[in-house]
Amino acid sequence: METIVGIDLGTTNSEISLLEDGKPKVITIDGDPIMPSCVGIDKSGKLIVGKAAKNQIISDPESTVLSIKRKMGEHIRVRLGNKEFSPEEISSFILLELKKHAERYLGKTIEKAVITVPAYFDDRQRKATKDAGLLAGLDVVRIINEPTAAALAYDAGHIENHKLLVYDLGGGTFDVSLVVVENGVVEVKASHGDTKLGGDDFDQLLINHIIQDFKTRHGIDLNEDLRARRRLLVSAEKAKRELSDHPFARIREEYLYKDLHLDIEISRSNYEEMIRPLLQKTLNCIQMCLKDASILPREIDKIILVGGATRTPLVHEIIKSEIGIEPHYEISPDLIVSMGAAIQGGVIAGYKTHSILVDITPYTFGTSAIGEYDGQTHLDVFVPIIKRNTPLPVSKGEVFYTVADNQEEVDVNIYQGEEPLAEDNIFIGNFLVKGLSKVPGGNEIVLNLELDINGILKVTAIEKCTGLSKVVTMDTKNIKTHLDIAAAQKNIASFLTDEAEDEEAEVSDAHFEIVEGEETEKQPLLMKAKDLRKRAEKLLNSIGQEDAQEIRDLLDKSRDAVNAGDTKRLSEINTSLEDMIFYLED
Repeated sequence: METIVGIDLGTTNSEISLLEDGKPKVITIDGDPIMPSCVGIDKSGKLIVGKAAKNQIISDPESTVLSIKRKMGEHIRVRLGNKEFSPEEISSFILLELKKHAERYLGKTIEKAVITVPAYFDDRQRKATKDAGLLAGLDVVRIINEPTAAALAYDAGHIENHKLLVYDLGGGTFDVSLVVVENGVVEVKASHGDTKLGGDDFDQLLINHIIQDFKTRHGIDLNEDLRARRRLLVSAEKAKRELSDHPFARIREEYLYKDLHLDIEISRSNYEEMIRPLLQKTLNCIQMCLKDASILPREIDKIILVGGATRTPLVHEIIKSEIGIEPHYEISPDLIVSMGAAIQGGVIAGYKTHSILVDITPYTFGTSAIGEYDGQTHLDVFVPIIKRNTPLPVSKGEVFYTVADNQEEVDVNIYQGEEPLAEDNIFIGNFLVKGLSKVPGGNEIVLNLELDINGILKVTAIEKCTGLSKVVTMDTKNIKTHLDIAAAQKNIASFLTDEAEDEEAEVSDAHFEIVEGEETEKQPLLMKAKDLRKRAEKLLNSIGQEDAQEIRDLLDKSRDAVNAGDTKRLSEINTSLEDMIFYLED
């Protein structure tokens, strides 16, 4: 049978698993089952992913990207070196790295994957995740919700029926789902969550506290110093982990700003007061989830903790206080999601497993129409068609009516959300149905919405009297945050080609060293030249025209000196280039 891997594409960390001998196995990345979701470019211009990228967030913060998952589905560009990428492209680099290590483990090419997303990811974010997989050369055969995947992994091997509350607090998102397991069927009854709440926010609260303390002591605002902020990010993450096991954590950073040092102690009680309002939001989500599922807290059999941020002791305390049950984490909170995705991948591939998955849509989908709101006629009332927490796949339809005589077209607008006015919900897309019959107002238009197993939407509008129809899959071409796949593939290919050219240049430089001899003297000279060229190229788009031209001239001369083997000339150019960079970077 074919291998379909399971991938947890996380905000802070990512993992990849596969089904092996009927059990999920997490593939290690450089000896660690967890890979930081971090992408960067090193000093030589080479793409680096995971630990290597995270290790340079202090030394080269401008060339490192963190927490890209929070930007998925947004129409933005992220700068990496001298190139710009979409969130999907950055995520594809993470997926490519995971894919590479899994292929190395298996000794064969991997083509298909199940990728998890937060239950509260909207339609755009789900499509963006699927696009990232496509850019990484993966056929994403299924998108499943992270709490659902965790329930699958937990239920593997269990035979009793039970009700599970899955509390998933990761680096960037929060989800809670009520899952019922009966006779091997894992059915999600309800989900709620927040796609902008996670461990990253805990880190930021710590950082804000430190920055305020530093400003009070020294009158310096560290928010204006990117390198200092990145140093604080590393320190805050470390302190957060330490406070999970100890009552105090001390943060020391020498020369954090010029000749000023940082030395501050954080108590667990102070930290917990900082994050308590955020954790209260998760309790509100739990209440909504249970209400939607029509289940009382006393009916819950077990609570499963998912995500690294659930290691915070206060999480355990507030859940036990709210529900009255001690939460479980027998399976690693960091790994359980990718393991569940691997189980689902095995099911799709044809392996026999204990569980069958029934997932839901966490959002309501509908359209806008003229209707009553707050006692008045309103032009933009939201009309639900598929209600949230409906099992997937699902197809639902409603009839609407034209308002004018001889109306020849209708503009169909699709939204997702729970607000009574359409404009207050998330706009998914729209399309025109043209060529309607010239009849009096009240012409019946049947609107059908169909959500597939991945939670991706197809819309059909039909004129009932003639059968005239238009079918649109609400994919990226109909969404304002549209990603041009062909352009993205070209952008990635161009970047990787540049990398290959850099490698060729390194070979040329190595040849130059051998021809000239005295390798111990020339190697540092060449490495310095490469580093200066990279730093200079980063400045070209942010400096004046005259300075940019002077830098380009020096770059050309540097390459000519390398090709000619002229070490003396290269040394002089390095000095000139270094002086210019020092002046411009300052």
